[in-house]
Amino acid sequence: MDPLLETLEGAVQRLRSPSPVAAEADKIREQLAEHKATGLELDKLLPSFSALCARGEELISRAAHDDPAAEAVHSRLLRLRSLWDEIRQRAEEREGKLTDVLDLAGKFWADMAALLSTLRDSQDIVKELEDPGVDPSLIKQQIEAAEAIKAETDGLREELEFVRTLGAELIFACGETEKPEVKKTIDEMNAAWEGLNRTWRERTERLEEAMTASVQYQDALQGMFDYLDNTVIKLCDMSTVGTDLGTVKQQIEELKQYKVEVYQQQIDMEKLCHQGELLLKKVSDQTDRDMIQEPLTELRHLWDNLGDKIIHRQHKLEGALLALGQFQHALAELQSWLSHTHATLDTQRPINSDPKAIEIELAKHHVLRNDVLSHRSTVETVNAAGAELLESSPGEEANHLRDQLDHLNRGWENLLLKTQDRQKLLEAALHKAEGFHGELEEFLQWLRRTESQLSAAKPTGGLPETAREQLQQHLELQTQLAQRAEQYNRLLDAGESMLLSRGGEEGGPGAGTTQTQQNLALLQNKWASLNTKMDDRRAKLDEAVSLATGFQSSLQDTINWLTQAEQTLNMAQAPSLILDTVLFQIDEHKVFVNEVNTHREQVLALEKAGSQLRFASLKQDVVLIKNLLLSVQARWDKLVQRSLDRGRHLDESRKRAKQFHEAWRKLSDWLEEAESRLDSELEISNEPDKIKVQLTKHKEFQRALGSKQPVYDTTVRSGKAMRDKATLPEDTQKLDHLLGEVRDKWDTVCGKSVERQHKLEEALLFSGQFAEALQALVDWLYRVEPQLAEDLPVHGDLDLVSNLMDSHKAFQKELGKRTTSVHALKRSARELMETGRDDTAWVKVQLQELSNRWDTVCALSVTKQTRLQQALKQAEEFRTAVQLLLEWLSEAEQTLRFRGVLPEEAETLQTLLHTHRNFMATVEEKRTDVNRAACQGEAILTACHADCITTIKHWITIVRSRFEEVLTWAKQHEQRLETALTELLNNATLLEELLSWLQWAETTLVQRDGETLPQDIPQLKTLITEHQVFMEEMTRKQPDVDKVTKTYKRKPAEAPSSLAERRGARKNQQQQQQHQQQAAMQVAGGNPRLTQLCSRWQQVWLLALDRQRKLNDALDRLEELKEFANFDFDVWRKKYMRWMNHKKSRVMDFFRRIDKDQDGKITRQEFIDGILASKFPTSRLEMTAVADIFDQDGDGYIDYYEFVAALHPNKDAYRPTTDADKIEDEVTRQVAQCKCAKRFQVEQIGENKYRFGDSQQLRLVRILRSTVMVRVGGGWMALDEFLVKNDPCRVQHPGLKILRSDSSSTISSRIARGRTNLELREKFILPEGASHGLAAFRSRGRRSKPGSRTASPTRSSSSASHSAHSCASLPSAPATPTASSRSSNSRGYAKPWLAHSKTPTPTKCQSCPDHDHDHTTPGHEGAASGSKLKRPTFHSSRGSLTGENGGATPISTKPGRTDPKRTPSGASGPVSRAGSRAGSRASSRRGSDASDASELLETRSACSDTSDTPRRPGAAKPSKIPTISKKAPSPKTPTSGKK
Repeated sequence: MDPLLETLEGAVQRLRSPSPVAAEADKIREQLAEHKATGLELDKLLPSFSALCARGEELISRAAHDDPAAEAVHSRLLRLRSLWDEIRQRAEEREGKLTDVLDLAGKFWADMAALLSTLRDSQDIVKELEDPGVDPSLIKQQIEAAEAIKAETDGLREELEFVRTLGAELIFACGETEKPEVKKTIDEMNAAWEGLNRTWRERTERLEEAMTASVQYQDALQGMFDYLDNTVIKLCDMSTVGTDLGTVKQQIEELKQYKVEVYQQQIDMEKLCHQGELLLKKVSDQTDRDMIQEPLTELRHLWDNLGDKIIHRQHKLEGALLALGQFQHALAELQSWLSHTHATLDTQRPINSDPKAIEIELAKHHVLRNDVLSHRSTVETVNAAGAELLESSPGEEANHLRDQLDHLNRGWENLLLKTQDRQKLLEAALHKAEGFHGELEEFLQWLRRTESQLSAAKPTGGLPETAREQLQQHLELQTQLAQRAEQYNRLLDAGESMLLSRGGEEGGPGAGTTQTQQNLALLQNKWASLNTKMDDRRAKLDEAVSLATGFQSSLQDTINWLTQAEQTLNMAQAPSLILDTVLFQIDEHKVFVNEVNTHREQVLALEKAGSQLRFASLKQDVVLIKNLLLSVQARWDKLVQRSLDRGRHLDESRKRAKQFHEAWRKLSDWLEEAESRLDSELEISNEPDKIKVQLTKHKEFQRALGSKQPVYDTTVRSGKAMRDKATLPEDTQKLDHLLGEVRDKWDTVCGKSVERQHKLEEALLFSGQFAEALQALVDWLYRVEPQLAEDLPVHGDLDLVSNLMDSHKAFQKELGKRTTSVHALKRSARELMETGRDDTAWVKVQLQELSNRWDTVCALSVTKQTRLQQALKQAEEFRTAVQLLLEWLSEAEQTLRFRGVLPEEAETLQTLLHTHRNFMATVEEKRTDVNRAACQGEAILTACHADCITTIKHWITIVRSRFEEVLTWAKQHEQRLETALTELLNNATLLEELLSWLQWAETTLVQRDGETLPQDIPQLKTLITEHQVFMEEMTRKQPDVDKVTKTYKRKPAEAPSSLAERRGARKNQQQQQQHQQQAAMQVAGGNPRLTQLCSRWQQVWLLALDRQRKLNDALDRLEELKEFANFDFDVWRKKYMRWMNHKKSRVMDFFRRIDKDQDGKITRQEFIDGILASKFPTSRLEMTAVADIFDQDGDGYIDYYEFVAALHPNKDAYRPTTDADKIEDEVTRQVAQCKCAKRFQVEQIGENKYRFGDSQQLRLVRILRSTVMVRVGGGWMALDEFLVKNDPCRVQHPGLKILRSDSSSTISSRIARGRTNLELREKFILPEGASHGLAAFRSRGRRSKPGSRTASPTRSSSSASHSAHSCASLPSAPATPTASSRSSNSRGYAKPWLAHSKTPTPTKCQSCPDHDHDHTTPGHEGAASGSKLKRPTFHSSRGSLTGENGGATPISTKPGRTDPKRTPSGASGPVSRAGSRAGSRASSRRGSDASDASELLETRSACSDTSDTPRRPGAAKPSKIPTISKKAPSPKTPTSGKK
C-alpha cells in the first residue's frame, strides 16, 4: 500500500500544479500525448488498486471492532480512494482543457496565417497597382478598382475581429510564458491591417490628387482651346483695314485692347504648357505621353497662328496709317509703346527665389519678349518711311526727324538689350533656384528615406550580439546624419540668404509664404523630427543592449547555478537509515532547499525579462530566447522536483530510522536494566521461604521477559528489513552492529534468566524443598508442552519460519539447561525413597509424572524441530518459485507491452506469429510452474501460522492474477496477428482479383471507345444503359478498393482545424487535395501492386467517366438535333422574355452588358456567348439559328435595333372586324388605365350591354363617329368622360386639376404617389376564406378562336387582379406607375445605351391612344386538353418595362372555353401563331413599346404560374369581363357577378 500511496501522491501533486498550457498547436499535442501517456501508466495501476482495496476490505471485515490495525488500514484505504478519485477528476479536467485549447489554438493559428497571408497579398496588390494615370477616365477606373479592393478588404474586418477574439481567448487559456508570443502575433496582424489601410489611403490620396490635377489640367486645356477658338473668331470678325484716318486709329486702338487680352491669356497658356511638361515627366507610357503632348503641340501651333495673325493685322494697320501720311502719328505710337515697354521692364518685380514664381515671371517675360520682337518690323517700317521723308524734307524738319529717328532707334536698342538682360537674369535665377531646390529636394528625399527606414526598423535584438550589431548600424546612420549636418546648415544659410535677397517688396503684408519658406520650414521640421527619432532609436537600442546583456548574464548565472545544484543533487548520498546520519542529511538538504527558494525569484525575473525581450525582439532571437527559457524552466522544474523527492525520501528514511532506533533504544535499555537486575541478584538464600520468594520474583521477571519477545522480534525484523534496503555500506555495517548488539543482549539476558532459575530451583531442592522444586519443574513442563503441540501450525513464509526456528532453538537451549535440574530431582527422589519416608509412594508417583512429562516435552521438541525444518524447506521452495515466476512475468509483460506497429508484409507477419506461438507455448509451460507454486502455497496454507495466512494468500493472488493478465495479453496479441495476417492474405487475393477485373475493364472500355457511336437515339440509350450497369458494378467494387488501399495506408496526421469552415469551399478543396496527395504518397511508398491498383483504378474511372460523357454528349446532340428540327423562334423568344423578367433583368441592361466597348453593336459570337453565359436554358445549336435571325442584314454584327426588333417584332395587325369587338377593346383599354389595387369593376352582360361599378343598372354602349359612347339618361356620353365621372379613383381630388388631355392612369399615379409598397400590398390581402373569382366569358362569333381568346388585355389584367395566389406571388409590385412611365415619343434610340438614363414626366394617355393601348399576351396550350392557359396582365406605358406599373400583379392561369367547331385541327397548335395574331392586333395601334411590355408581361405570368398557392377551381362565372372588385369580399360574401 505504501508504494501505491507514494505513486498516487506524486501524480496528484503533478496534476495540482501542472505545466502551463502551450499556445502552439504542436506543443499542445505533445502535452496532450504526455498527459494521455501518464493516464495509461495510471490505468496500469488499476488492478493493483482494486486488489489492494479488496484485500483491505477483507482484512477490515475479519478484524475486531476496535482493532487499531484495522482502523489504520481503513484510514489508508480512504486516503487511497480519495487520491484515486482526485487523480481521475483532475486528469479529465486537464485533458478537457488541453483539448479545448488545442481546438482554439488550431483555429487561431490557421485563421491567423490565412488572414495574414491575405492581408499581405492585398497590400502587395495595392502596392503593385500602376501609377495614377493622366486621363480622368483612366484615373476614375483606377479609383473604382481601388474602391473594389477596399470593399474586398473591408470584408475581412469581420474575420479580423473573429481572429482577435480567438487570440484573446487563447491568451486567457495559455500559460504566462506563451502569452507574449500570441500578443506579438496579434500585433503583427493588426500592423498588417493598419499597413493595408495606410497603403490604401495613400493610394486613394494619390489618385484623388491625380484626378484633381488631371481634371484641372483638362479643364484648363479645354478652356484654352475654347478661348483660342473664340479669340480667332473675334479676330477674323474684325473689320477690314479702313481707308480713313479715324477708322484706322480706331482699329489700332481696338487691336491694342485685343492684344492686351490675348497677352494676358498667353501667360495662362505658358503656365498650362509648364503644367503639361510636368505631367510629361511623370508618365513613362508612350500613349500617355502622346495624349499629353499632342494637345500641347496643337495648342502651341494655334497660339503661333494667332500671334502671326495679330502681327499681320498690326502690320497692315501700321502700313495703312503710314499710307495715309500719318508718319508722325505712327512714330508717336511707336515711341509711346517703347516708353510703356521700358516702364514695364523697369517696374517688374525683383527676382524671386521660388522656381515656380521665376517660371511665372519668365512666362510673362516671354510674352513681353514676343511682343517686342513682333514690333521689329514696325520699327524697320517706320525707319524706312522716315528715311524717305528725310530725303524729301527740308533741313530743319529733316534734322528734327533725324533726331526723332535716332531717339527711336536708341530706345529700340536699349529695349532689346534690356529684354535680353532680363531674360538672362531670369534664366540664371531659375537655374540657381532649381539647383538650390533640387539639392533641397534631394536632401528632403534623403531625410524621408532615412525616416522611413527608422519607421520600418526591425524589432530590437534580443541577444547581445544582435543588439550590438543593430546599435552599430544605427551609430553608422547617426554618423551619416552628422556628416549631413554641414549640408543642412549650408542649405539653411543659402535659403535664408535667398529670402533676404528678395528685398522688402515681397516681405510686405501681401507677399504670403513662398515655396522657399515652405521648403525651409519643412526641412527644419524633418531635420528636427529625424534627430528626435534617431535619439529615440538610439535610446531604445541602448536599452535593448542593456536588457539583452543583463538577460544573458542572468541567464548564464542561472544556468551555472542550476548546473552546480544538479551536481550537488547528483553527488548527494542516498538517504541513510541511521538516525544521526539522516538528520545530518536533512539539515544539509534544508540548506539546499533554502538556496533553491532564494533562486526562485531570480528564475521568475529571468522569465519576465525573457518575455519582455520576446515581445519586442527579432523573430530569430525570439526562437532562441524561447528555447533557452524553456531549457532553463525545464531544468528548474526538474531540480525542484528532485529536491522535493529527496526531501520526501529523507523524511521517510528519518521516520523509519527513528521508529527503529526508538524501539531499539527502549529494548536495549530494558535489556541492560534486566541484565543489571540479574547481576545484582546473584545471592541465593539458604532458607526455603526466601528461596520461594526469590523464585516467585524470578518467575515474574521471566513473564516480563516473555512479554518483550514480540518487541524483540519486531525490532529485529524491522532492522533486517532496513539492512536489506540499505544502499550505503556504512548503514549496513551499523545496522548489523545494532542488530548484533541487541541480539547479544537478549541472549545474555535470556541465558542469565534461565541460569538463575536453575540455581534457584537447585537451591530450593538442596534446601530440602523437594516438593516445591518438583512442582515448579512440572509446572514449567506443563506450560511449555502446549507450545510444542503437533497440531500447532508452524508453516508460513520464510521470515516467519526463520523466526520460529530461532525461538525453538532458544527453547532447546533452555531445555538442555533444565536437564541438570531434572537429573538432580530424580536423584533426590531416589534418595528420599531409599530413606523409607511415609510419602514414598507420593514421591514415586510425582517422579513418574516428571519423567513422563519430561520425555513428552523432549519428544515434542524433537518433533517440532523436524516440522520446522520441513516448513523452512517448503517456505524456501515457495519463495524461490514465486520469485522466478515474478521475474519471468515482468519480462513477459515488457515483451507484450512494446510490440509496436504491425508490419505490412505477410512473411514478416508469419514470422512474428510463429515467434508468438512459441512464446504462447512457453506461457503454457509456465502455467505448470504457476500451478505448482500455487499448490505449494495452498499446502502451506493448510498448516500455516495465523500471522502468515494473509501474506501467503497475497502471493498466490499476485502470481495467478499477473499470469492470467499476461496470458490474456498474449492471446489478444495472437488474435491480432492472426486477424492481420488473414486480412492481409484476403486483401492480397482481393487485390489480384481487382487487378484482373481492371485489366478486363480497361480493355473493354478502350475497345468500346474505338467503336463509332450510333446516330440512332434508341441504340445510344441502350449503350448508355449498358455503361450505367458497368458504372454500377464499378461503384460496387469501390468499397473493395477502399478496403485494400486502407489496409496499406498509414493513418494521416489529423490536420489542424482552421478557418476552413468560415473561408468556404476553397480551403476545404485544398485540404482534401493535400490529404489525397499524402495518401497517394503513402500508398506509393508501400506495395507496388497496390500502387498499380491505384493508378489502374483511377485510369479506369477516368475512361468510364469519359465514355459516359461521350455517350451523354452524343445523346444530347441527337436530342438537340431532333428538337432543333421543330425549332420555332417565336417560342424561343417568348421563353427568353419570360426568363429575363423572372431574373428581374432588362433587355437594355443585358445588351449593354454584352456590348463591352459600348459601340451599340456586338458580334455573333459575343451574342451567342453572352446568352449561354447568362445560364439561359438553350443550346449552342439553337443559338446559332437565333443569331442568324437576329442578324437581319447578315453583316456578322447585331446592333441594338436588330436586337430589339428581333425580340419585339412588329407583327401584322389583326384588327377587330365588328363594332362589338371594337367596343370590347376600348372598354378594356379604358379600364386597364386604372392602376388602383381595387379597380373599377366593369361587367359585360350581353352584346353592347355592360354594368359599371356596383350599380345594378345595365347601360348600352355603342360606337358613334368612331367614339365609344355610353347611354346616360336620354343622351350619350363619351366612355372616358363617363369613367372620369363614375370611377372613384378618377374623380377630381381637392387641389388636383384634371386636364382633358391627362390620362386617367396619370391621375391615379398622382393620387397613389406617396404610398408605400406595404400600403399598396395591403390592398391585395384578403380575409380568410375569401378569394378572387374569375368569370369565364362565353365568346360569340370569331371570339371563340384561340387567338381571339388571348387578345383581350383587359381580361388578362382582370384575371391577374382576381387571382388570389398572384397577389401573394409579388405583393410588393406598386399599384400605380411612377415617374418612370413614359410615352413612346421619348425613345432615345440615337444612343441606345442612354435610353433609360433619364425619366421624363409621363404625358398623354387618353389623347394619345395609339401609345397607350394595352397589348395582348399569348397563352400556352395544355398538353392534354388543348385549352389555352392565359397569361394576362395590363399596362399603359413603358413603365411596365421596369416592372413599375402597379396593376401588373402576378398572373394566374385560367382554362378558357373553346368552340370545338372553330378550334384549329392541331390540338397542340403552335403557340407562336396565337401570339402572333394577338400581337398583330396591338402592334397596329402601338409601337414596339407595347410589344416590349407584352413579352415582359408574359414572363410575369410564368412567375405566377409557378406560384405555390393553389388555384380555386370553380370560382369563375360565365359572361363577365373580369376586373378587380371595388370592395374586398368578406368571408361570408365572396365576390360574384351576375350574368
